[in-house]
Amino acid sequence: MPVDDRLRVEDGDGIRRLVLDRPQARNALDGALVAALTQAIEDAGADPEIRVVVLAGTGAGFSAGADLKETARITEAFEAASHAHRMRRLLDAPGEIDKPVIAEVHGFALGAGCALALACDVAVCAADARLGFPEMRHAVVPALVVPGIVRRAGPLVAFDLLANGRIFTAAEAQIPGLVVLPPGADAVAETTRRAAELVGHPAELVAAVKRMVRTSDRSDRASAMDAAEQVNVENRLRRARATRQDEG
Repeated sequence: MPVDDRLRVEDGDGIRRLVLDRPQARNALDGALVAALTQAIEDAGADPEIRVVVLAGTGAGFSAGADLKETARITEAFEAASHAHRMRRLLDAPGEIDKPVIAEVHGFALGAGCALALACDVAVCAADARLGFPEMRHAVVPALVVPGIVRRAGPLVAFDLLANGRIFTAAEAQIPGLVVLPPGADAVAETTRRAAELVGHPAELVAAVKRMVRTSDRSDRASAMDAAEQVNVENRLRRARATRQDEG
């Protein structure tokens, strides 16, 4: 389990909530918090008792993104490379584990914070949530967030969202995978409902679906269909074995 007093870990009913708890800094992602959160996601993926992971934030919003005070102190190449690699690992982590990861977004999710929400399998956004990639306003190329937003929204929408640095509502963005709640709806309740729904399905089947989605996303169609064919065979054989055991 990660050691960082700004990351709360809450378990219950097969659901692990990882809560960014740095409200005085708008849950900005500094190096220590990035490392702790990455490890926490990976640990949840390896824990057989955990079925679904939820990422959330305390205070006014989900996360304001990378800690600008920390990045302003980076002057050497090795420091820049280390920071970039840590952030890449974090943005990769939700997609690499075989368990569903849900982002619970309220208030704001900006820059790397927005990219982290979009890296999850589902992002539940409160009606007041504001998203955006303001890096261009700080004369920074939003390099690490580009692959995720292109995958989610396509190149034309991604360019529009990234190049001008504006802040937008989840409804305005129309990004696939964002669940935009109506005014007054409780994001925590909706996230919990969706997580419980996933917990209700067999863990191995949910994991298989996530692996297949990941494989299909990263492969050409023929390779993806080859993998799907093999999984289909394995699943039917598993069901046949289970039926024989029940009959015996």
